[in-house]
Amino acid sequence: MPNFGLNDLLKPNLEPNWEKIDQLPLFANLYNCPQDAQYHAEGNVGIHTRMVVEALLALPEWQSLPETDRYVLFLSALLHDIAKPLCTSIEDGRIVSPRHAKVGEKIVREWLWDADFDLRETICSLVRLHGLPLWVLEKPNPHAAVIAASLRVPNHWVALLAKADVLGRTCHDQNELLERIGFFEEFCRENECYEQPKLFENNHSRFKYFYTNATYPAVLYDDTRFKVVLMSGIAGAGKDTYIQTHYPHLPVVSLDDLRRQMKVKYGDEKGQGLVIQQAKKLAKTYAAHQQSFVWNSTNLTKDMRSRLIGLLEVYNPQFEVVYIETSMDNIVQRRKGDIPQNALYKMQRSLDMPQLDEAHEVIYNRNG
Repeated sequence: MPNFGLNDLLKPNLEPNWEKIDQLPLFANLYNCPQDAQYHAEGNVGIHTRMVVEALLALPEWQSLPETDRYVLFLSALLHDIAKPLCTSIEDGRIVSPRHAKVGEKIVREWLWDADFDLRETICSLVRLHGLPLWVLEKPNPHAAVIAASLRVPNHWVALLAKADVLGRTCHDQNELLERIGFFEEFCRENECYEQPKLFENNHSRFKYFYTNATYPAVLYDDTRFKVVLMSGIAGAGKDTYIQTHYPHLPVVSLDDLRRQMKVKYGDEKGQGLVIQQAKKLAKTYAAHQQSFVWNSTNLTKDMRSRLIGLLEVYNPQFEVVYIETSMDNIVQRRKGDIPQNALYKMQRSLDMPQLDEAHEVIYNRNG
């Protein structure tokens, strides 16, 4: 089993160790979080989570998985609604929990920050996507939604977790929800992304498919002539060192360097706006001359990265996102006296992990 320090949450006989689980601070809050009785007549989120875990462990599909895969899915079921206490409110007399999957992904990532990177991100992806099989048809582009999901985690795992989520509740429409999951499975098979990631002719075809919001993946010739490298990571993660090692001959548009040159202090929003304007001007100059370059800033959210890609896409570069990560102890120590510690942890909580539907290539680097 992966060494999360959480291995004893699942007993050797494959029974949950509820005594240990209930002692976890994150989990204890679930018992105080109500749910709408129409959709969750079983009671609070803690009760529902127990039922989901028990339902998952009873499924033959879960039992037939390799040991590590079983444990990853077990943790995903245990944590799938971990953000409901933060997201639950009452609207028009009904109990709702909007965005709990998105917030839950961030909570899980922060909690498991120093766990094995690949396994951690698999759990984060399952928590984020556990509702997709039930609502895929409500997405603006259902085809792109399932294909993007397949680039993060196997869709048959998403379906398995969703099935346990439905079986672990008391509701009048359980059969209808299970039918939706069955449709999701067939829809993924039709899009060739059920048990494997969707395959594209090349990275450029994949990038254009998502960037143009196409309804089907076209085979496109890769006519890019230069590269834009977008660094991503919390301040102090090691982006500068990575650039010096891997891109020593490329010009760098660095927001930190521009701040120092323009004598803008951290937290000066007006000055930061001027820094970004100057950085964009430099970036467009390089792009207009088809000169490969590195954009060095935190780029922590998908929105930040999308805006940069949208600004430069007209020049037809190849976009490479490089995500750099290290322990929070390293980050706090490296930026001590430069950026307040609470601001660094706020960056960690705001992180949207870069995904393959954003760029031609995404590189992940964990350096301690």
